[in-house]
Amino acid sequence: MKQRNFRFFFFHFPILFSLPLLSLAQLPGTWELLLENAGIASMHTAVTHFGTVVLLDRTDIGPSELHLPAGHCRYDPKDRALPHGDCTAHSALFDPSTLSFRPLSILTDTWCSSGQFLPDGTLLQTGGDLDGLRRFRTFSPCAPNLPCDWRELHAPLLAVGRWYATNQILPDGSIIIVGGRAAPSVEFYPPSRPYHLFPFLAAAEDSQMDNLYPFVHLLPDGHLFVFANSRAVLYDSDTGAVIREYPQIPGGPRSYPSAGSSAMLALDIAGGGYLHPEIVVCGGARFGAFLHRDTDAQADTSCGRISPSDANQSGPWKICRFLGSWGTW
Repeated sequence: MKQRNFRFFFFHFPILFSLPLLSLAQLPGTWELLLENAGIASMHTAVTHFGTVVLLDRTDIGPSELHLPAGHCRYDPKDRALPHGDCTAHSALFDPSTLSFRPLSILTDTWCSSGQFLPDGTLLQTGGDLDGLRRFRTFSPCAPNLPCDWRELHAPLLAVGRWYATNQILPDGSIIIVGGRAAPSVEFYPPSRPYHLFPFLAAAEDSQMDNLYPFVHLLPDGHLFVFANSRAVLYDSDTGAVIREYPQIPGGPRSYPSAGSSAMLALDIAGGGYLHPEIVVCGGARFGAFLHRDTDAQADTSCGRISPSDANQSGPWKICRFLGSWGTW
């Protein structure tokens, strides 16, 4: 196997990478530290089609260590940390080819916002906290030597405030924005389709709000697989109807704040993958770990696997547990 070099950088604290649980002797490649301090913490990170990396933090926790150009300070009298002005950046553009950072101007609070790329490569970021709760923002990437920056949209606004929502691109290039704290509904960008209530999200909520940042996957047939807490449904974004409800996954809650993860496996054309997509949901925490701030609670060591488009998928999830090495399904 060809040796690979892995390169990474820090944003005040180290980024934690998820790797298969293999022995050190089995892990390929090496790690290389690029920068010890990028000047900001990166709550959201997105790679553009120019190969640059957008880093995005929140705006209400005080100054960063990356300064904005003269004349680009942010003034928000309601800012809890810097009501008299903030001349530091809370977003940046990283160029891995030169290891350089350029500060970007973000004006409204993007704490636990959500994002998705539009068909033309523009990054759409939605919601957040405080003055960012109902805002849309766009970043149109450019070549590293050009001065692109965030654009705050004054209109339209989100139909409801969205904090901890999930964005997913649809076949027509529009974006569906799903859920958020106290927001069991969906809406669209551009807002050319009506806002829909989504009772499934309300039903998936528990006393520690484990229905946040739901896992949303676009299936080959155009429907959406939506997972929250330990439950999942097949959703028609055109009609707002739940087509099918799947069995609950064993174990505790998996979505935020219990903070598991999910992915759709690669579609295999030769093997009929377009007809039989598979979703995995991994990790999470036992119920109560978030409520009691139990930072020593063990994370769930299992992954569940499901084929949402199969007509006979009415049985339980396939479960694999990882206890120091790859398990089997």
